[in-house]
Amino acid sequence: MTIEEAIKTGHDLDVYIDSEMSDEESHSLDDLWQSIYDIVQLACGGIVEEDPQEVSNAITWLKEAQPLTKVYQDLDIPFTI
Repeated sequence: MTIEEAIKTGHDLDVYIDSEMSDEESHSLDDLWQSIYDIVQLACGGIVEEDPQEVSNAITWLKEAQPLTKVYQDLDIPFTI
């Protein structure tokens, strides 16, 4: 997966709409990754309600896109559905 593919796939996630969308101005994969990570964390913590399949898709995306990030390569992804 390229950075461009990761960004497109991240934007296509249903949870993206409920995220901060902090990449809108920066167009940064790291900002997009952080936004998706945050909404997944909120969903897994029961703070926001999201479709479990969509959260699962987002977790998969986080794991696949993580090696392409600059800041988040070593961050633990502890989420489960």
